[in-house]
Amino acid sequence: MTDYKLRVQQKVDEILPRLIALSDDIWSHPEYNFQEFHACAAMSTALREQEFHVETGAGGVETSVKAVYDSGKPGPNIGIFGEFDAVPGMGHACGHNLMCAIAVGAGTAIKSVSDELGGKVTVFGCPAEEGGGGKIMMLENGAFRELDFGMLFHPATQTVVHDRSYSKTTLTIHFTGKKTHAAATPECGINALNPMIELFNMVAAMRLELTERGNIFGVITDGGQDPNYIPEHTSAQFVIRSFSSRQRKILLDRFLGICRHLSEIYGTPFSYTIDGLTYENIMNNPIIEKLLEENLTELGEEVLPREAIVDIGSTDMGNVTHEVPALQSYIKVFCDPIPRNHTIEFQNAVGGPAGHLTIANAAKAMAMTAVDILTHPAYLEEIQKAFQDEKARYE
Repeated sequence: MTDYKLRVQQKVDEILPRLIALSDDIWSHPEYNFQEFHACAAMSTALREQEFHVETGAGGVETSVKAVYDSGKPGPNIGIFGEFDAVPGMGHACGHNLMCAIAVGAGTAIKSVSDELGGKVTVFGCPAEEGGGGKIMMLENGAFRELDFGMLFHPATQTVVHDRSYSKTTLTIHFTGKKTHAAATPECGINALNPMIELFNMVAAMRLELTERGNIFGVITDGGQDPNYIPEHTSAQFVIRSFSSRQRKILLDRFLGICRHLSEIYGTPFSYTIDGLTYENIMNNPIIEKLLEENLTELGEEVLPREAIVDIGSTDMGNVTHEVPALQSYIKVFCDPIPRNHTIEFQNAVGGPAGHLTIANAAKAMAMTAVDILTHPAYLEEIQKAFQDEKARYE
């Protein structure tokens, strides 16, 4: 390893007690979507202590953090991402408290060699990943526009550099009929429940042909109020997911086409609303993945291929990877047995010694990867080319 890599490791070790204290502080004060005021202040304080220029409210999101150290010399702008929101009703069952500490550690380590290697390091504290789409808002408001590449580490059951996630759209469907007494005057009504039931039947019939292309899930949220009356209104919420943004859009168009046809067949006007923000699939940059894996291995981590055990869901980091060369990777939480994410057992693990063990190697590996790119400018060209190739393949 180069002297610069040794130095960033030593920097992480030097500030590790402060990183652990930050993680524990956030773990002890779980806050949910867009209410992360304590976490925002705690992360800001930790970064100011390391002489970053810190602002909150970056990208128009009140509880976000953006901390910059500019060497004043030529070089890339390196984005280090952290999260700090909790899981509603389950505290830090996703380990975002660790992600915040990892980001501060990695950013500080990179800063310690920036005056010699050049470039700029920007550390982000990102709110509302758990369904609120904080990074999507920040992205749309230009918070990440100046980045050349970015990295994020998430605690998990295994150490994995490659990631898969679903592109996801959530929407609510409405059918409107005509209410009447079901026994006395049924001929005067139009049953809004009929097209809704048929919609669920058609979605169920599509399951076999969808397979790897994606999936559609739904629940009826309004099926009528009184069985004596023909329902004049029904609604249901659906989630459409795919590993491909393109396939998700195709599925969404097909699904809405089915709704329109059912509306015509049953004479029930149809409308829909998109609920929340659309999460895009992860498009990890393969060059950054390769470098990160080499550094994790050097640190003694066993890097495994991406498997379902790491839990495949949706993340707003996916949207970032479609606009900036970036990745989301996973760091193993060392305890036996290793609990799954979004469980009380995982929440307990990330708040104690098992969680503390993940902070150092994750922060070191990201800083070492940044050193690779800062000392070998050709890597940045490869990263940019791979990013454009991936965008063409996905979109």
